[in-house]
Amino acid sequence: MFCHPFKKTFQLVLLTNGAPSLQQKKLQMTPALVPFFNRIFISGSFGVGKPDTSLFNHCLSQLNIKPEEAVMIGDNLHTDIIGGNGVNLTTVWINREGTSNDTDIIPTIEIKNLRELNEVLERISI
Repeated sequence: MFCHPFKKTFQLVLLTNGAPSLQQKKLQMTPALVPFFNRIFISGSFGVGKPDTSLFNHCLSQLNIKPEEAVMIGDNLHTDIIGGNGVNLTTVWINREGTSNDTDIIPTIEIKNLRELNEVLERISI
């Protein structure tokens, strides 16, 4: 989830599903990744996982931002995108494999890789 309550300023937030112990172990295995995130939310610590909208609303509340000030960027239609859509976030689906979307889950924007993200964030008005 990227957020910018003050235009041109972004917060990079990790919202991950899973048990806190497992997710913490994954983060410890990739220590170079952690400093890039302003906040890390682990669903198991909250008690429900993505796509439950209460988790997304909790994150927004903790960040003190409104849905229109946030973008959910994820590679899973059934957790990331449906959850973001459920709280009216702009959603960006990273479809690395070029998978056909045969669902009724519609992301705001679809990209093939993270290299496209800067251009997308410049285009959207949040």
